[in-house]
Amino acid sequence: MKIKKYSIWLCSILFIIITLLVKFDVVSKFDTFIYEIVTFKMTPLISNIFKSITFFGSTIFIVLLVIFFLCAFILKKDNKKGYLVAFTLIVSTILNNVVKIIIRRARPTILALVTETTFSYPSGHTMASVSMYGILVYLVSKSKLNKKLKIFLEIILGILPIIIGISRIYLGAHFASDVIGAMLLSTVLILILTYYIDSKESL
Repeated sequence: MKIKKYSIWLCSILFIIITLLVKFDVVSKFDTFIYEIVTFKMTPLISNIFKSITFFGSTIFIVLLVIFFLCAFILKKDNKKGYLVAFTLIVSTILNNVVKIIIRRARPTILALVTETTFSYPSGHTMASVSMYGILVYLVSKSKLNKKLKIFLEIILGILPIIIGISRIYLGAHFASDVIGAMLLSTVLILILTYYIDSKESL
């Protein structure tokens, strides 16, 4: 519990720092550097792969996933877990939109392979995926599944948000700092929720 508590503070401080750096526009060189690394070899095949990957962080997919798990847990008469998944996404969405409105960062002007109309910071796809798959990692860890299956699922669910974040940079939808900020903010959310649940032993 102490480690989780310290992690909350660490991620919160890092999020505040990167948000200030974005607000005062001092991360452009860093963003350009990461973009050049991610896109050093752009091909139609790679572009299509990243377009497919980014779908797993899209609003429609995440909402459908939440509905699926909400219904599945309710049918299993495990309502609290279903409500937790839905609550996590709702809070994540609210936080994302509030920060977007406060920071009001324009989207990258580089080659955009997808069209987006909202503000850039923090990345909505990344926040939704880290929040969604992060809470699923927590639920898997608390489940009675086979240990090897748990590890496999946790690795897959842990890697997916990272790849989605990279896809947002590659596709020109976000700056690297948008993705990092989103990861930090959603991680803070997951840590706070799971810290509270563990302290209350309510699942």
